[in-house]
Amino acid sequence: MKRTIINKLLQWKQDISRKKPLVLKGARQVGKTWALQEFGRKYYEEEGYSCHYIDFRESKNIHSIFQETSDPGEIINLLQFQLRTHIATENDLLIFDEIQECPEAITTLKYFEQNLKELDIIAAGSHMGLMKNEEAFPVGKVNFLYMFPMSFGEFVSEIDPAAYYYLDNFDFKTPFPTIVHEKLLELFTIYSLTGGLPEVINAFMEKWPEDIRNGALAARKVQEELVVGYRADFAKYSGVVNANHINYVFDAVPSQLSKALTESVKKFQFKNVIPGRKGLDSIRGPLSWLIESRLCLKSSIAVKAAHPLMSYCDGNKFKVFLFDIGILNCMLNIPIDVILSEKLGSYKGFMLENIVAQELFFQTNRELISWTEGTSEIEFLITNGADIVPVEVKSAARNRRSKSLDAFIDRYSPSTAIKLSRQNLGENPKRKIYSWPVYISYKLMSGLQLHE
Repeated sequence: MKRTIINKLLQWKQDISRKKPLVLKGARQVGKTWALQEFGRKYYEEEGYSCHYIDFRESKNIHSIFQETSDPGEIINLLQFQLRTHIATENDLLIFDEIQECPEAITTLKYFEQNLKELDIIAAGSHMGLMKNEEAFPVGKVNFLYMFPMSFGEFVSEIDPAAYYYLDNFDFKTPFPTIVHEKLLELFTIYSLTGGLPEVINAFMEKWPEDIRNGALAARKVQEELVVGYRADFAKYSGVVNANHINYVFDAVPSQLSKALTESVKKFQFKNVIPGRKGLDSIRGPLSWLIESRLCLKSSIAVKAAHPLMSYCDGNKFKVFLFDIGILNCMLNIPIDVILSEKLGSYKGFMLENIVAQELFFQTNRELISWTEGTSEIEFLITNGADIVPVEVKSAARNRRSKSLDAFIDRYSPSTAIKLSRQNLGENPKRKIYSWPVYISYKLMSGLQLHE
């Protein structure tokens, strides 16, 4: 499995001057445990050192060590005693998984940073659990890294390495061979069904490619179980009353997305999300909780494309997407046969916009921004250096002229404008519009840098 997070973990390891204990955050089932163990195997064990893995959910007996002492040297001695192994602090990696289960362990990260700097230590846990223990984090004493579901590129690298070769070597200058483009569109349709959660993809791959439909059914079953797990976490980490409100908002996001009658998703509506309540204040807490937990993605709406963009956004007007397209389609219970046959009609618009939203968020790790001015609207605005780049998402199979993109170009004369659609690579040099296939959105920021 190819995960870009491994490269980011390696960068942390090699940045000796800034390296502190690392906290890896991410939603449930995005693959944190696998990534950390793979990182430990590849960059420690294969180098002749050791990777020591501790799961605080499974190893309850280890909690007492951190409850009785915060001295890093003593902690290491007691861990060696319990694990019956030697921990070489100058060369080994120590992994604390599910660290939210032991708040005292979170607190000790401060002392590891102060008194045992030579030890490489990574703590990981579900974003929800870490949110609950946020006050325990030693501010300024840890590095943070965020992990997301598999991007489309990571997905293709896993299920079709031959197709991934073309994706990986795409230079944003040469169109894909038609046969490759058609294959990538086919894989993109499958990705819209599975999403990027590794457990879901593994269930699908047990049947792929001989029996796509049954693989999709197996994937959907795992997704349904994960949604149940997310809801259980709401109650576990936020309390029963809050969990009910969070559930209402969680359900409202796919429901409102699916009501998009045009190609563009509209702003999130507050009325009746929670029965008997209306207005932003009624959902502010639950929605903020979902956004902070990385299960929902917020896209503010700018009314002017100028810096600073956030100053032109109304705090009461924004879009909301789900963090994973597969979970979105599962929650909407869109029939698998409908997705595979692409008989979705207007559904395609909000599905494509959600995929692009999650791909952009994975790359930038910051709140997204769209644009509305008069009757014109653009799905996303991207800051690239000093430039504000409009990114339009089109689900139509034919390459049609866009009035909104034309209006943006006429008003702001951007150095680059991007149109994402099911079309192959194209360009309108006069208008500085670059048409890119939507499946390449997972590396959109890299493409923009090539056009600087």
